[in-house]
Amino acid sequence: MHIHTYGQPVSSQPTTNVPTLQSSAMLIDLHIGTYTGSKTDNQTRDEVTVAKRAGSKRAHTVRKHLFAGDADLDAINMYIAQTRKRLLAATLPWADSGTRMLSTKKFFDLSKLLSSWRTDYYFLVDRFVDNFSLKVSNAAFALGESFDRNEYPTADQVRAKFTFSYVFSPVPAAGDMRVDLPAEALDVVRAQFAKVSEQRLEAAMADAWDRVLEMARYLKAKVTTGEDGKKPRIFATSIDQAKELTELLVGLNITNDPDLEEARVALKNAIEPIDRDSLRDSDELRDSVRIKMDAILTKFDF
Repeated sequence: MHIHTYGQPVSSQPTTNVPTLQSSAMLIDLHIGTYTGSKTDNQTRDEVTVAKRAGSKRAHTVRKHLFAGDADLDAINMYIAQTRKRLLAATLPWADSGTRMLSTKKFFDLSKLLSSWRTDYYFLVDRFVDNFSLKVSNAAFALGESFDRNEYPTADQVRAKFTFSYVFSPVPAAGDMRVDLPAEALDVVRAQFAKVSEQRLEAAMADAWDRVLEMARYLKAKVTTGEDGKKPRIFATSIDQAKELTELLVGLNITNDPDLEEARVALKNAIEPIDRDSLRDSDELRDSVRIKMDAILTKFDF
């Protein structure tokens, strides 16, 4: 893994004209609530316990999916997963709670995306809830004797479970602390906070580096002919993902690391003029890309 020492201050006393983490980055928390349509089925659990001659009801757990196979609910869950994946791609890790970090340069771009994702999310929710009574009827057919109308909430209750919210916040600084502690204890807390902030920043930038190097390794493997003479299959989506990464890295380079920018530009220059068909048909082009990926890995993968 590429290791880099980050010299940008994390305190609230920045050096004049030197960007700080607080001025270069922001935090984003995304919260998406959903209705799973899943609940514990104690009656079936008891039946299984008896049928299997289990000595305890705790031996089995049975979950009932009230809307099993419903295409609209499946679409919502798939969209949630897709949204989270998109956010992960556009941001860097910050805290175990799921908080992500983004460059201030990308604030307006991400704000527009989140607004668009929220609109699309509620469109899918409306499609599910507006046909709720019909879906309950379909569930009765699908579940057979397991169906119990009393287990189903109302359409309004279900709609209330679907939420989509996000909050942007500044990266906190050690000097911003407002706690009633003795000066000596406060100094200790500030030092610990500064250390954690630095560790989180290093982890975030390591994540950005990992994306570059993993892509370089992947592309190298895709353009390297095997010992058996076979050429790995190349997908158009692979090239598209590499090109997308080079654009995302512009905003992910929070510390303005010149090495990361050099690696990004090298990756971009290697793949920008190519497509899947040209790579598939030209051994010369494949060799050229392999050599360029090798160069990136040789210089930065240590």
